[in-house]
Amino acid sequence: LLIMNKMAFIVQATVEGVTTYVKAGKHEFVIDEAKQMGGQDLGANPLQMVLGALAACENVTARVVAKEMNFDLQDMTFVVKGQIDPRGFMGDPSARPYFESVSVEVAVKTNESEERVQQLKEKVEARCPVYTMLKAAGVQMNDQWYKA
Repeated sequence: LLIMNKMAFIVQATVEGVTTYVKAGKHEFVIDEAKQMGGQDLGANPLQMVLGALAACENVTARVVAKEMNFDLQDMTFVVKGQIDPRGFMGDPSARPYFESVSVEVAVKTNESEERVQQLKEKVEARCPVYTMLKAAGVQMNDQWYKA
């Protein structure tokens, strides 16, 4: 039985109004809001970052799983859409402040069968940390994977 140590991830952030400057190891990025939300529009907003993190996490997970499956994964492109009720953010207790639903469309460039593409999708959905976190939060997840 392989016992692995738990991993910790740490970021540091400094702020300037609603603009957030994040340091993650040797990497730096900016999370911001549009000018109408009081930001400087220097980066994607937090919710766009979550959707981008989902695409990135599914990609990384798919690469790991594809190796295990001996799956011919040549390329992938993602379109990720999230739907939110802004009333939750504005303080209305009848609406939750996070995504109600997220849809992910993945075009997979491969010589594999459509059936194998669906097997890859199922394994990714079961193992991707960002996907499973959103699902556990009750976000309605709609993933469609198809051959490009």
